Parts: sequence; C-alpha cells; structure tokens
Amino acid sequence: MCSCNLTQLLTDIQYSLADRVIEEDCFCKLDRVAGADISFSVDNRAVAAVVVLELEGLEVVEKKTLDVELFFPYISGFLGVREADAVISVINTLEHGFDVLMVNGHGVMHPAGFGLASHVGVLLDVPTMGVAKRLIGGRYIKLATQSDHTPEIQLIKYDNRVVGAFFKGKYLSVGHRISLKSVLEITMRTSVFKIPEPLRQAHILATETFKHELNGN
Repeated sequence: MCSCNLTQLLTDIQYSLADRVIEEDCFCKLDRVAGADISFSVDNRAVAAVVVLELEGLEVVEKKTLDVELFFPYISGFLGVREADAVISVINTLEHGFDVLMVNGHGVMHPAGFGLASHVGVLLDVPTMGVAKRLIGGRYIKLATQSDHTPEIQLIKYDNRVVGAFFKGKYLSVGHRISLKSVLEITMRTSVFKIPEPLRQAHILATETFKHELNGN
C-alpha cells in the first residue's frame, strides 16, 4: 500500500473514532491527575512514563516506566498511531487510580479531531486532556479572550467552533470525557512551572530513565 493510501486510511479511521469523543465532564471526583509522556531515540526504542499526583498539593502518588518499541514512523498528524499503544501499556501497569489523564499531545484540536490524547482516552475510556507544544499544520486561528477569571488564556477556534486554548506556551484541548472548562481549570491548578506538573514529572521520568538505560547503567 502506498503511503498516500495509508495516510488516507488512517485519516478516515481518525474521523470515525472522533465521533466517539465526549466533550463533557464524566468524572464524579477530581482528586488525582496523571501525566503520561514518552522519551525515544532515532531507532524507535522508547521509554513510556506515567506519574500520578494528588491534585491538592501535587504530591506524587505513583510513577511507572516501561520500555517499549515504536513500530510506526513519526508522521505529522498521526502521533496517536505511533504512541497510543505505548502510553496505554504503561498506564495499565499502575496500581493506583486517577481521575484525569494528561497526555503530551493534542486531543480534539487536531485536523481530524482525534489526536493522541483522544486516541488514548477513547481506547481506555477515561477522562483525558491534551497538552501540546505546537499546532498541527497551522489550521487553527487563535482568538484572544479577556475573561475576568482567566485573562492569560487564548481560546482557539476552527470553523467557528472553539477547539482548544493556548496557555503558558502550551496548546490545550479535550481528549475524551472532559470539558474544555475543566481542562483549563486543571491546567491552571497544576502549572507551577510552564509545563503542568503531571506532564513535567512524566517527561523528567521518561527522559532520565531512557538516558540511564541507554548508558547501560
């Protein structure tokens, strides 16, 4: 199958799965937030990491890593195809539960409305939010808002629909089973530094574990 046919097939699957995304709060409590990230090298060896924190005080409850191999190449717009299985695999090793999961990637703020965060959220059927460093393909228009409560936040629209927001250099969106309002509230409560703390901790854990194993220590 040529690459053009493959990407079209994957895009069609993304559009189909995007219909399953729920953009409403589907959790009864909000005590623990998890963050998941992946560190990898050019040969597709990777370490997937997940860290669970108490939302109040941001104390670490549990952290796990898992050595994985990424079998699908990096193609813009298809990070979910490349990394979702690795993220899900490390999450499945957790002994403690969480109420919301942060993923280092987009949710509905994606050309097909189904980025990595939505991919993981739908497959696990858990509340998931996307936190990404950049937009995909420049398809979105940033519109600044001047809310009395969140003056730093810029909402992002596409086709006259709010699909996410920009805050502290990060692009935020609904992954699954959560509202954008809650995504923003959780981000603000956990952003001690530029990166929300669950993701910051997961990134550090994945990167340090990968370096440790790469050096054979």
